[in-house]
Amino acid sequence: MKIAICDDEELFIENTIHLINSILADVGMCSITACSSGEELLEKHYKEKFDIIFLDIEMSGISGMDTARKIRSNDTKVIIVFLTNYTEFALEGYEVDAYRYLVKSQPYYILENQFRSVFDEYSQNHRCFVIKTRNDIICIRLNDICFFEVLNKKITVHTTVRSYEYVGKLSEIEEQLQNDDSFIRTHKSYIVNVAQIDIIRNYDIIMKNSEQALMSRSLKKSVVDKYISYMTGR
Repeated sequence: MKIAICDDEELFIENTIHLINSILADVGMCSITACSSGEELLEKHYKEKFDIIFLDIEMSGISGMDTARKIRSNDTKVIIVFLTNYTEFALEGYEVDAYRYLVKSQPYYILENQFRSVFDEYSQNHRCFVIKTRNDIICIRLNDICFFEVLNKKITVHTTVRSYEYVGKLSEIEEQLQNDDSFIRTHKSYIVNVAQIDIIRNYDIIMKNSEQALMSRSLKKSVVDKYISYMTGR
C-alpha cells in the first residue's frame, strides 16, 4: 500500500505519519510519502502511483482541490481523502470523487477511527482471488470479477477487462467466497458478482462489461432479491 500525505504544516504531517504507523503496525509492505505542496505531490504521484492520498485543501501555491482535479484527470482509482480545518468545501469534493473529508481539529480518537475506515475500504477493494494455471499464479481483484463460468471442468473467470481459464470446480469457488456477500450462484454453471450486474432480463444476467451469464428458474428469486438488496443498500 502506497500512501501520500500532502500538507504544508510539517507538524501535522509528522503527527499523521505517527497515527498511520500506529494503525498499520501489523501491516507489511506499506510506504508513506510526505509532500509539502500540490506541485510536489503531482510530481511524485506521476512516478509512484499512490494508492491513498491524504490531501490538505488549503495550501499555498496550487490548492488541494486543483491538485485533486489534475490527479483525477488521469487516475480514477486512487483514494483521495481531503484534510481540512473547515467543512465548507464538501460539495466540491463530489467533482473529484473524494472518498471523504477529515477535519483536522477533531478529537484524536475520532480522527483515528476515520483513518481506520479509509484503510478498511482500501483492503476491501483490493481483496484478491488467486488462480493457478499450468504456468502461472494469478491474483485477480474480486471487485474486477464479473462472473465465474464452468464448462467441462474448465473454469472461465470473466473480469472487467479480460478472461482467464483454469481447471477447477464451482463448488471450490463457492467455498472460497463463502464470506463474501457480493457473489451468488445463479445457475449450476455460474457464480456472479452482484456488484457487476447491469440488467436482469428474464433468465439472462447482463453484466456491466456487456457479457451475459445465465440464471436458472429455481434460483431466480434468490438472485433477484439479492440484486435488489444490493441496489437499494438494504
